[in-house]
Amino acid sequence: MKRKHLIVLLILALTLLLAACGSSGDTSSQDESQDTAQEQTEVAEDTIHPYAWLGLQDMPECHYLDVLATNHYFRKSKEYIDGMSYVSKQTNAVDGINTYKKDEYYKTYSIDGKVTSINLSSKTYMEEDMGSLAETAKDNLDAAMKTGENLSGRSFVETGTGTIPIYSDNGDDAEYEYYEYNYPEMEASSGDTMIERYYLKDGDVFAIYTKTTMGDTEIASTEIIKKMSGKIPKNTFKLPDLSKYEKNEL
Repeated sequence: MKRKHLIVLLILALTLLLAACGSSGDTSSQDESQDTAQEQTEVAEDTIHPYAWLGLQDMPECHYLDVLATNHYFRKSKEYIDGMSYVSKQTNAVDGINTYKKDEYYKTYSIDGKVTSINLSSKTYMEEDMGSLAETAKDNLDAAMKTGENLSGRSFVETGTGTIPIYSDNGDDAEYEYYEYNYPEMEASSGDTMIERYYLKDGDVFAIYTKTTMGDTEIASTEIIKKMSGKIPKNTFKLPDLSKYEKNEL
């Protein structure tokens, strides 16, 4: 499921294309139009919110979002899943279209469009190569970061204050300020719904609560941020020796 989720995100990124328009006229007016257009572009670029391409421009600026918006980061967190007694330790790294994720059971790499998912328990792995789409994905991502186009489809709902769902069951009954988002385009196309709440502590993102509803199935989890850094450790995206694992065919 995690591997498929990464692939879906890559495909969604590819569907977002940019359009360009031009103007015509005599040489003098054309030069003036180009100068004006360039000035407008420079002004627009100066006013684009760095969080806009994530759809999170309604939130206050903070360290977590500053790093997240660069799309080059290393994050460690703990995930509390509703209905489960254990806490999953998560490691995520992102560098452009390349991603890495690790928990107790899986390591998943997506490098230049090639997805490798390793099952640490069964010592098996699966691969899917979408390298032919990687360049387009990178171009669309770079363009969105520059223009502020909302790639995620997030939509701001409201802000409020409250305890953190699931996590509060572990003894922290303090109330935190949160910003809530949903995904109306996803709901319109599939009927599925997802809400996210970003909880702040000491002026920075402390927890992210997510609830997804697919028909009669509801999945909720809370991620507690333990570390967010713009420095990615060396060899994070280096695949391990796959000869130690058995390959499963799709």
